[in-house]
This record gives sequence, C-alpha cells and structure tokens, in this order.
Amino acid sequence: MKSGLVTLLGVVLLLSCETGGGKNDLNSSYKEPMVWGLMSKVWDVDLAVSYQKDFQVFDYDGLRMVPVVSLNGQPVEAISYSATSYDYGDSNVIPTNRKYELEVQHFWGTGFCHLVMPGDFVLTLPPNLPLDTFLLGQESTLVAAWRVSRGAQWYWLSIFVGYDYYDTLGAEDNREFRLDTLVQDTWVAVAPERMFPPIVGRVIAGDASVTIWSGNGPPDEPGDLGNVRGNAFGFVSAINEPPSKYFYVGAPPATRRAPDGRSELERFKARLRSRMPHP
Repeated sequence: MKSGLVTLLGVVLLLSCETGGGKNDLNSSYKEPMVWGLMSKVWDVDLAVSYQKDFQVFDYDGLRMVPVVSLNGQPVEAISYSATSYDYGDSNVIPTNRKYELEVQHFWGTGFCHLVMPGDFVLTLPPNLPLDTFLLGQESTLVAAWRVSRGAQWYWLSIFVGYDYYDTLGAEDNREFRLDTLVQDTWVAVAPERMFPPIVGRVIAGDASVTIWSGNGPPDEPGDLGNVRGNAFGFVSAINEPPSKYFYVGAPPATRRAPDGRSELERFKARLRSRMPHP
C-alpha cells in the first residue's frame, strides 16, 4: 500500500513539472522580437564616401521595454519609434575588413549576431573611359566584372539599360532592360538579344548603369536562414558599394535616365525590407 502511494506521488510530481510547475518553464507571454539590419558603405562616382547603419527591432504585439542596441559594445542611437518597433542608426565610419557583433537587449533577454564589413573593391568592366564615352552597341555583349571583395559572401548586381529606338516597322519607341541578380562569381555577361529583342530595328540613343554590392550576412533570398541568435531572431547584413559605371547605348541621350548608385541602393534596401514577415 505504501509502495503504491509513493509511486502515485512520484507521477503527480512529474506531471506537475511537465505542465507548468517547473521553475525553468518559459513565461506564457514570452516572445522574442525580430531584428532587421543593414550596414552600408557607399562610394559615389566622385569618390565621396558615406556610411550608414540601419537597425530595427520590432514585435507586432508590442515591445515591453525600449530595446538597447549596441555594435561592438558601442550604443547605437534610437532615431524613431512606434508602438511595435524601434529604429536605430547613425552615419559614423564603418571600417572594412573588420568583424562586428550586434547586440540587442530587450525585456526577455539578449539577441546577437556576428558579421564582417566586406573590403573595398572596384568594377573593372565596363571599361573606364573619359566623359562617359563608352558606347554599348546593339550587337554587343555587356560584360560586368569586378575585383574580389575580402570578406564578401555574395555579390548583388544591378544592371539598367534604357534607350529610344525605331522598331522593325519604322515606328519610334523606348525600352528598358533590368537585371537584378545574386552572384557568387566576379563577372556576368549579358547577351545582346536580352537587351535588344528582335522588335528593335535600330537604337537611336540611350544610357545604362551597372551597380554592384559585396555582402556579408544573409541576402534575404528564399530559403536563407537568419543570422540573429540568442533571445531574438532576424536578418542583419553588411554591404560595400563601389562607384557604379555609367555609359551610353548607341549614342548619348538628351537627358540621363539611368539611375545612380544611391538610388539603386535605396531600391536594394527596399527589396531587403520587403522580405521581412508581416502580421
């Protein structure tokens, strides 16, 4: 009888630990926030350099405290907030070829990630010619090539080609070609038929640009795993953008239509943000 009672008490204690009685059980309100971030270094065509840190901590159910964000132990300033998210950032210099640890302290604990700001590099093709005199012909293959960026895990290439033309019936029209692609190599070749389909009889004039980023951290493509660990989850990346290449198509246009490197960067950042989940 006593043996049966002891066994019964043991089962009751075991069940109480497994159903919420144990001191190691998580609070039922526990929820890890999501972290999104991008560190960037951008070179303009005139070789002016700008830096930017952008970090966001958010929880669509609301944050119980103002998160504290630091990079390599140095606090990052909070610049805006809402009921469900806080934004942090500054434009201080971000040295390249250096490891960084982002730390996010919040009500339920600390999340962190490790990444590297990729090293400086340059586009080597299309060629450098004075006064944007490189002309892309209608029968030409466009080759974009670049040096290796130390610490880069991937490259993101953006190509724009826009021009006016006469079609095969003699009517005037205009056309734009865009290529946005993730690359592991250091060159890409675009065949002329992709930029100039059969309907294009003769190119009148146009322009083009090539922009490249080297990246460390997830590029936020389908299937990518987040790199934020600890008591948080999310995606943080670092990118380095050298001066973009601008050139003509067929003949110089009356006005520029090809985007510059900064506008392409904003489009790239918008793409990264668009990959974040929403409620």
